[in-house]
Amino acid sequence: MKALSIKQPWASLVAAGHKTVECRTWKTAYRGPLLICSSRGDVEINDGLIAPGGMALGVVELVDIRPMTKADLEPAYLPEIWYDDALKGFAWHVKKLYEIKPFPVKGKLNLFTVDTELEKLPPQFKDHCVYLASLKQS
Repeated sequence: MKALSIKQPWASLVAAGHKTVECRTWKTAYRGPLLICSSRGDVEINDGLIAPGGMALGVVELVDIRPMTKADLEPAYLPEIWYDDALKGFAWHVKKLYEIKPFPVKGKLNLFTVDTELEKLPPQFKDHCVYLASLKQS
């Protein structure tokens, strides 16, 4: 499956379906399923949960890529102060498909391929951060 590395906490936000626009300086002709992987380095988020680094987190559908507009700032979780810089890039519009049981992945630049069987996140878990926290408590 095609994969994309994103820094935390944005990778977790994309995998969970909250962040629906990813801003990039480049575009691709590829459309379809995309495995979201986090770049190296954990990030602490609210309630003491950890947004894990260096992990595959979920699958989204890459629906469209177009030049960035001001309307893309909010769904990209970008502050308005970044507007001028963001306009130089491309808005990757994604739609959440499902989160997975996280597993380690060494990220790469650009799109890359991950050939691993994916296990969907069990339905009793709100997201991959909660799932990983439950593993530490067991």
